Order: sequence, then structure tokens, then C-alpha cells
Amino acid sequence: FPLDLTRDVAREHGFTVDEAGFAAAMAEQRERARAAQKFGGFEAGEAERYASLLDHLRQQGQLEAEGVQHVYDVTTSVETRLVAILKDGQMVSQASAGEEVEVVLPVTPFYVESGGQVSDVGTIVHFCEGSDQPAWVIRVKDVRRPLSGLIVHIGQVESGSPHVGDSVWAGVDPDWRMSAARNHTATHLLQSALREVLGKHVQQAGSLVTPDRLRFDFTHPGMLTKRELEEVERRVNEAILADYPVQAEWTDYQSALKQGAIALFDEKYGERVRVIKVSAGDRLVSQELCGGTHVQRTSQIGFFHIVSEESIGAGKRRIEAVTGRAAYQLAWKRMSILDDAAAYLGCLPEEIDRKVLELMEENHRLVKEIENLRRELAKEEVDALVRQVREIHGIRVVSAEVKSASQMETLREMTDWLRDRLGSAVVVLGAVINNRPNLVAAITPDLVERGFHAGELVKSVARHVRGGGGGRPTLAQAGGSDPSRLPEALESVYSWVEHALSER
Repeated sequence: FPLDLTRDVAREHGFTVDEAGFAAAMAEQRERARAAQKFGGFEAGEAERYASLLDHLRQQGQLEAEGVQHVYDVTTSVETRLVAILKDGQMVSQASAGEEVEVVLPVTPFYVESGGQVSDVGTIVHFCEGSDQPAWVIRVKDVRRPLSGLIVHIGQVESGSPHVGDSVWAGVDPDWRMSAARNHTATHLLQSALREVLGKHVQQAGSLVTPDRLRFDFTHPGMLTKRELEEVERRVNEAILADYPVQAEWTDYQSALKQGAIALFDEKYGERVRVIKVSAGDRLVSQELCGGTHVQRTSQIGFFHIVSEESIGAGKRRIEAVTGRAAYQLAWKRMSILDDAAAYLGCLPEEIDRKVLELMEENHRLVKEIENLRRELAKEEVDALVRQVREIHGIRVVSAEVKSASQMETLREMTDWLRDRLGSAVVVLGAVINNRPNLVAAITPDLVERGFHAGELVKSVARHVRGGGGGRPTLAQAGGSDPSRLPEALESVYSWVEHALSER
């Protein structure tokens, strides 16, 4: 029921509406909806189980009223306790090595997938008192928020037997977190550079941040030119080299917008928002509303390189890029290839483009020369075929396999030459091209008037090579799959002509 109507009805009956409570309940429902959408949705039973689990943990005092304390933006490890274990969706008191589990901690440093950034991975470990060897280890491979206030860590028991109530050390994989942070901060720098190079019409239309790469979707009417991509990449790397501080600030939503922070058009924000600002002095590089993980200074990104740029729909483009170790590995691999290519070409790496152009020009000249030689060979072969003409009841017929035709165009051209030389004739030429038999048949117009049809002829001949074809009365072609039967197919032309004459 609409809030304004509810307020009016309540006032008429002497009641007031708890609007703060209503807003909190709506925020919680939006969080549930986002979580359901993000993870494909939960079945009714699953949603009820998670809600029941959260209520149970709150009633038992295992979780505070707000639920799991999420400290991902403060630390990457915490000492806490294990308050719940789920196996196959059911609460249990313990688990064994090798089992897949979901576990709940009162406080967690693990980032939960949101805003395009994937969840953290890491470990949850229990040590017995006085021992430096873990009693059990859970390898966390995913983290989810099925509903507001509840965060579950999904993983496998690597060793030992976890029990509810055990004290634990929970830690995020530092390389995973740092690589994801590099890529997330780089997306902010990328959006800023795109808006500077292309214009303020550029808006984020989606993103994916993983430890090994980043993907950024944005609004723009056309493909970026090579020069535009180079300029965007240069600006991002200039910001990295400038070693700007990256600061996270909490403020209210309206204040953030008034200060110029960029917000996603279709994202729902609460009253308090987190602003990620990249700036130094009067120089503001980037300012966005964001809940993801980020580096402390831009220089920690290391290096940024655009891998691809493509269209993903009308008015939308996508850039994929790498940073940090992934960018270094890509650069090293390509430099290694460049050095090898220079060695093969006998030149310096910086001379490869010139050397390749020279080779391309030489190759083009040689291809032309080869084509001319093939044409000369084809003409000589046609001269020889003219001397192989058979006459069947006054009709000249040539049917032969040619060796100088390496493509269908040459085969057709040779057929035309023969037909023109003979004046009135039936011509069928065959050749094995790319290990497959090909045929071209040509019949001069005067014989077409007598009822002969090149399409019918080539279709009949092609059956011998397990193929088919067709075409016009004067010119037709066919292909097959059995090159060994090409001589047999070509020999059948003469019997076809005799049969055709007998029917006329």
C-alpha cells in the first residue's frame, strides 16, 4: 500500500507511521532483492533457511542486531569464532575434511561480490592453544550475502574437523585482494580518461573486476580509433605514475553528488555512501561512489594496458584491460615474441615494422609473378587440350583433368578459353583443389539451342565423385568428395553427350 495513503489513513484514525522503520525495512528488502538477482535467486526454502539462520544467531547472541560485522575495508584478517556451519543447506555442529560447507563468522574481512567486483578468497583456520600448527583449515572459494545482515563463506574443509564455537583466524588471500584492488582502482581511472578523451557523455554501463583482468562497459556511439585508445591508455598510466593517493570517505548521498561524485544511474544507494577519490591538491582525477576494494596509491597499480575494445550493443562499448602482474606478464610475453621476431628477420626490434612491410611488398610481387606463370601454364595446357578434341556426331567435346588450376577462378577461365577457341563445343574441365574434386562445364549457345544444358551435364558428372552442382545452360560448376574417381567422372561426359543426342 503506498506510504502517502497509509500516512493519511493513519492520521484520520489518530495513528502515526514509523517512517524510519519503514525505510529500514525497505532498504533490507532491496538488499534481499539485489542478492537474489545477483546469485540467480534463492528458492523459497533456501531463503527461509537463511532468514531462520540469521534470526537464530541473533537470538542466541552470536550476531549483533545488525548481523555480521563487515570489515573488508579496514583489514584483511581477523580473529573471531565460528558461529555456524551449513552442509547441504542444513545447520550442523561440525564438519569433516573434504566436505563442502558454508560457514558464518560474527565479523569478516572478506569482500562480498558487489559492484562488478568478485568476492575474496582465502582461509579460515583454527589453532589449538599452544600450537603453531592449524587444527583445521577451511579454504574459502566464494563469499555471498543471501540477505541483509548475513554473510556466508563457501569453501571446502581442507584438513581437520571444524566445530561450531571454535576460535578462528580468517584471512583474505593477499595477492587476490591486491590484484582485484589494482583492477578496481584502474576502472575508476579508465572512466575518468574516457570522459576526458571522448566527452562527458561517457557513462558506466557495467563492469567486471577480477584479480586477473578488468572489463568496463560504457556508453559511446562508435568504435574508438587507435589514437583514442592510445590516448586513454596513456592518461591512465600517467595517473598511475603520478602516485596519487586514493582515499575512501563516507558522506551522505546528496552531499556526494553536489561534490561531483559519479554515481551509477540504475544503482540504489542508501543515505550514507562511500566515495572513492583520487586526487592531489587541486588536481581531482576521479571521484565515484563505490563500495569496492582499492589500492592506497595509484602507483600500486603498476601498469595498465588495454587488451581489447568492442561493441556490445547499440551505443555501448566494452574495454578489457590488465594491470599489475597480469600486465607485466603480457608485456614480457609480447616483448619476448618481438625479440624472437627481430632475430628471425635479422633486424633490431624497432625495425620490425619496416622489415615486415618490405617482406609483404616482396611477397605481393612474388604472388603476382606466380599468378602470371600459372596463367601461362594454363594457356599452354589449353593449347594441348585443343588437340584432344573428340567429335561425337559432329559435336566437338573436350573433357579432361587439368593440373595448372589451383583455384576455381582459373578452372572457369580455362573453360572459357577452350570454348572461345573451339567456337562450338561441349567443354568439361576438372581439377583437384584443396584435396576435393571440382568441375566446370561450358556449352556454347548454338548447342544450348539444340537442347544441351551445362547444369544438367555437370550434375550428372558430379555424381561419380559423390558430389553435386548446377548452373546456367551455358555455364555450370560442381564439387565432390572423392578425388580418386575424377577420371571416371570426366570420361562419363562422352556417354552423356551421346545419350543427349539420342533423345533429340
